[in-house]
Amino acid sequence: MKSYCLIIMKPDALERELVEKIIQRFKNNGFTIEMLGYKTVTEKLILKHYAHVVKKLGKSFEKAAIKSFVGKGMLPIILSQKGNDAIANARLLIGATDPSTASGGTIRGDYGSDSIEMANQEDRCCNNLIHASDAQESFLEELSLWFSPEAYEILMTD
Repeated sequence: MKSYCLIIMKPDALERELVEKIIQRFKNNGFTIEMLGYKTVTEKLILKHYAHVVKKLGKSFEKAAIKSFVGKGMLPIILSQKGNDAIANARLLIGATDPSTASGGTIRGDYGSDSIEMANQEDRCCNNLIHASDAQESFLEELSLWFSPEAYEILMTD
């Protein structure tokens, strides 16, 4: 049996040309790329993606997300891994949300160059390279946002 997770390479990973290094980290840890996409982010897309965060943090985060992502490219990637723990394993590999507190050996710990504190001072989102779904429910929601409806069907028949 295999399980799936969705990661999204954020604009800072693309701008700093870290995509190949990050993908290699996943491959080295037993992940397989199932689907790879590319989206130029629209306001509608990013606000749907971060709706739960906007609800929690309010209008300031909404403005920061629009400023940080709209008009920029992002790479959504569906990964699989043997077993039931692809989401948890991906999140462990990625590291803490705040790169300044992420452990060495994690993607954010090794490649991160920003902090939530600095981002808040500059009214923007933290440049933390990568997003990962945090649960099966969010994986399915994000899958429908970042990929065509056929993606779900392809994965479920695999």
